[in-house]
Amino acid sequence: MDVVITSLGMVSSVGGDVVTACAAIRAGIVRAQPLTYFEVLDEASQDLEPITGHPVRGLTEGFTIIGRWLRLARACVADLLHQGALPDATHAAFWRATGLRVVVPHLLDDRFGGDANDASASTEPVRLAYLQPLLGALHLPIEERNVDILCLGSTGAIQSIQEASRWLQARGLDRVLVIAADSYCDPLTLEWLAGARRLKTPENPVGLMPGEAGACFLLEAAASARRRKPAMCFPIASAAVRIEQHHLFSRKPNTGVALAEALEETLVGAALEVPFAGSIVSDLNGENWRANEWGYARLRLESRLAAGLHLMLPALSLGDTGAASGAGGVCVAARALARGYARGAQILVVSSSERGHVGAMCLSMKG
Repeated sequence: MDVVITSLGMVSSVGGDVVTACAAIRAGIVRAQPLTYFEVLDEASQDLEPITGHPVRGLTEGFTIIGRWLRLARACVADLLHQGALPDATHAAFWRATGLRVVVPHLLDDRFGGDANDASASTEPVRLAYLQPLLGALHLPIEERNVDILCLGSTGAIQSIQEASRWLQARGLDRVLVIAADSYCDPLTLEWLAGARRLKTPENPVGLMPGEAGACFLLEAAASARRRKPAMCFPIASAAVRIEQHHLFSRKPNTGVALAEALEETLVGAALEVPFAGSIVSDLNGENWRANEWGYARLRLESRLAAGLHLMLPALSLGDTGAASGAGGVCVAARALARGYARGAQILVVSSSERGHVGAMCLSMKG
């Protein structure tokens, strides 16, 4: 793929910028705390106990759902502009050659009162409530015709990477800013997770711990990057996306078919040495369905993935950050290469969403 990553931005419970957050994740730092506004029944004691989560304190209190997304998205983009030393809004030519793809959760979930079987559902409500306010708040002269929204959950980040060359060429752009922000810490989302028995509680030790984050990265055509000579440059070696039919809400066992296919295509596309024994950033979060999917995918790729793989699990520090987890994984992978603690010159990122979208990508050191 003739596309590179030239800047990163992130905000999370363990750091207000991508450098701090990724260093904290590497060090295993955790800032989990009780979410006192949401309690569940402890069946052993018959007392109500608060859920433990990973909120971004000082940024999202007092906001819910889209309000939290806006706060997280603005914070991570501010970091991206700083990390990449990017031009400000007065450099109109730079931003006219830049597109925007905003990743959001699956809008048809019960979380938003949607109907998963409604194929005609429109994205217009989230455009009006989230995308347009975000554009206004960023104060960047990106043309609205070059703005897109992906309702794919965590895999939207890898989908954006997989489509980047084609998307840029079709629109005559040099680069695209990919933003993903989500929160599993707001009360309405916690109710949805609790109703689906997905939260980690004393009675459900294989649930997830809710988190929240904003993560973004700038994808740029390699030719444009050669002209600009940015300080940060990570080539995309390969990326692949698939759809798993037996996803979480299908009520059928997920045997890792689609994830294995995406990983195999990525390994082949990046021409990686087999069996691959390097680092993989995964969105494993403590839930059984993700563990089963990954376990089956490993079995299917037994000859292609070495037994001694180095797994990096951001959710151990951040909790499950929903639609932001894929972009967060990209940031973690890039920083691992930059700081030299990835095993090798290439690193893989894998992502799965509850509705079956899965993806894999390979990021490389600058050649």
